[in-house]
Amino acid sequence: MTEKLFYTDPKVFEWTTEITGVFEHDDLYYVTLKETAFYPEGGGQPADLGWIGNYEVIDCIKKDEEVFHVLNTKPEEKVVDCKIDHYRRIDHTQHHSGQHLLSAICLDLFGINTLSFHLSNETATIDLDVSSLSDEQLNKIEKVVNDHIVANHKVNVFYINRDEAEKYDIRKIPEGIDRLRIVQIENIEYNACAGTHVNSTSEIGLLKLLKTEKMKGKIRLYFICGLRLLKDYTEKHQLIADLSKLLTTGQDLLLNQVEKLKEANKEKERNYTTLFNQYADLLANQIIKEQGKEKVYQIFQELTIKELGIVSQKLLENEAQLIVLGTKNENKLLITQSGNLSIDCGKIVKEEANKYNGKGGGNAKRAQCSFTNEQSLEQFVLHIKEKINI
Repeated sequence: MTEKLFYTDPKVFEWTTEITGVFEHDDLYYVTLKETAFYPEGGGQPADLGWIGNYEVIDCIKKDEEVFHVLNTKPEEKVVDCKIDHYRRIDHTQHHSGQHLLSAICLDLFGINTLSFHLSNETATIDLDVSSLSDEQLNKIEKVVNDHIVANHKVNVFYINRDEAEKYDIRKIPEGIDRLRIVQIENIEYNACAGTHVNSTSEIGLLKLLKTEKMKGKIRLYFICGLRLLKDYTEKHQLIADLSKLLTTGQDLLLNQVEKLKEANKEKERNYTTLFNQYADLLANQIIKEQGKEKVYQIFQELTIKELGIVSQKLLENEAQLIVLGTKNENKLLITQSGNLSIDCGKIVKEEANKYNGKGGGNAKRAQCSFTNEQSLEQFVLHIKEKINI
């Protein structure tokens, strides 16, 4: 059985060992080692990645207490130098310990149990057995968690037999395991857990709550801590600095400047809408003069689908009966009719547009569809003109 260095010394990132076994399955190679620091996926914590010799470890799994390292290439050496992605490991360790502390504080402050923990390269979340959390509760949780991080509580790891569990205030005892690995945050909690953890709460780094969202009637709480929090802060700080430079204003006035730009943009949109309505009146009159009121077919180069809707309405006000308008700008089509025709615009789109890689929908009087390219849009309009009996 492989010696699991991630349990005995979780800060081992490089070591030399022997390959004890290799087998192939589905063009991948599963390698066992005499000793390994690669943590296999489990308990909400993703697997460690890294290298065995010059071979990249793309996954790490555990089965029947054995650890298997997944490679794309079969290693030929017997003795190998191994190295894990230490940034990934530290990131996972900080978030796993951060989750323990966060869950403990949610329970201690408000009696809220944690249902599950999810950790990926992008997000860290806990699902809480509660339907809502107020801003005051979230602020309190975040403050107390960070107070305990600064207090630098020691984190202890030890093993007990199952019949000894009643001696400790363990939040949840896993089923079917006789030998329990206990992670204790001194003065906070005991937790049965097989993941990697920091030596003291200060190693978690500061923890920030990001947002909540509803998940099947419960609350999913997003958080970030440690090295990932620093990376996130650095990126956001650079973004704010770039925005300040772009808008030629200080960071403290940035929000005010954005609000001014937002209002100015709304005013421009209102002015543009007024002008476009006037243009649409002229355009509708011109189209009817050229094509008549019975059927109107026209594809524009630059208009948006929203603007096609305005033109279509103007044409209807001028007693046009059938209106088919397209835009190459968005490769979209709008079909409308006055209500005096025995045709169904939505049915036309549903039954015919897919023949030209189009998709959309609508009702009898109005339907809209989109296409993958200009050619399909143009071909569909020709199809309507030539094949559909209107």
